[in-house]
Amino acid sequence: MRFYLRLIKEFILNLIFPQECLGCQREGNYLCLECLNQIKFNHEFYCALCKQKSDFGLICPNCKRTSAMQAIWVAADYNDKILQDLIHALKYKYIEGISEDLAILAVKYLQHSDILSRFEINETNTMIIPVPLHHKRFLTRGFNQSELIADQIGRLLNLHKVNLLKRIKNTETQINLKRVERQNNVKEAFSLNNSSPDLTKKVILIDDVVTTGSTLKECAKVLASAGFKEIYGLVIAQRED
Repeated sequence: MRFYLRLIKEFILNLIFPQECLGCQREGNYLCLECLNQIKFNHEFYCALCKQKSDFGLICPNCKRTSAMQAIWVAADYNDKILQDLIHALKYKYIEGISEDLAILAVKYLQHSDILSRFEINETNTMIIPVPLHHKRFLTRGFNQSELIADQIGRLLNLHKVNLLKRIKNTETQINLKRVERQNNVKEAFSLNNSSPDLTKKVILIDDVVTTGSTLKECAKVLASAGFKEIYGLVIAQRED
């Protein structure tokens, strides 16, 4: 039923917002191949929690004291206009099909950066987990953009997506909050959605945008408490805080 509702929704959206590339306005899709190739991947790795240079996006020793994550991978620059338009169109114009374009970008980044082989990520040992929305916000928006992106990444890389986390606090949006306020806002906002997860798996948390990393850190804390040993994050872009 949800699939058919989505088709109807996309049909109506295409009438209101005909599919054209957000970069060059060429008709056919929301991001043409030429404009996709214009979005530059992040070539320099850094710790996404403090912005210090770090091999393969590993969390630096100092930030590791307060984080259960091994690394956060940031695919591209949030200041790229085409990328920013894509993210905004998905989240605020509710154009769900853009999740596929963002997932393609993320997968190309992983492949280009040699992350998949470096961290031995494959379909047998890794699961991907989207950062969840609170059910009230889900009902308002109609979808979780992080889950849509995770669905597409899972399809492209043949990785199993598991909704292992749930958001138990309807937190305030993080956009206008300062760093400490962000940390307090998401504190104890998540819990495990499954009492018997496969703890042998590596975990990649999926989100669209990271700022300070507070949300990813809180999700990782829940997963580490459950017994997961290898926890990573993958986001499309990082916004300045």
